[in-house]
Amino acid sequence: MGARAGIDSAGVDPAREAKSISRDETFATDLEADAALERQLLALADRASADLREDGLLARTVTVKIRDADFTTRQASRTLPEPVCSDRAVYAVARELLAKLRAARRMPARLLGVALSQLVRADAGGQLSLLAPEVTAPAPETERDRKLARVIDELRERFGPDAVARGRIPER
Repeated sequence: MGARAGIDSAGVDPAREAKSISRDETFATDLEADAALERQLLALADRASADLREDGLLARTVTVKIRDADFTTRQASRTLPEPVCSDRAVYAVARELLAKLRAARRMPARLLGVALSQLVRADAGGQLSLLAPEVTAPAPETERDRKLARVIDELRERFGPDAVARGRIPER
């Protein structure tokens, strides 16, 4: 008969594939400076992409969520032509989305979040495009990005989660 008084007889399936991976942070004091928000965004993108790789997944869509000081919650998303898993690629897209949100409404932020969705298994064969690739657009993620992300994951697994952190992500 379904849920009744908050009780549901349906079982929980822990083996079910995740539909998205997200990380967010609520700040003790609202953040106003773009540089401070970008530092937080980098840490969130790093944690979300590490979770993605740990699960053996790639993501096609990156979403940034911001909650303003007046509790207005806004978000922006971008779906990429190819799935990604490196922190560099995730952060590059997230940073553009944050800039777009900040340009639309400039206000101190209480919360910032990064979500990765449209997940695919990293070992699944990708479908080739029938259309010619766009020559002007740079690749969102290189094999070097993925190798570097895997090395960082290995160091963190061996020496702890705070063993290695990026100071910044280089522009491309």
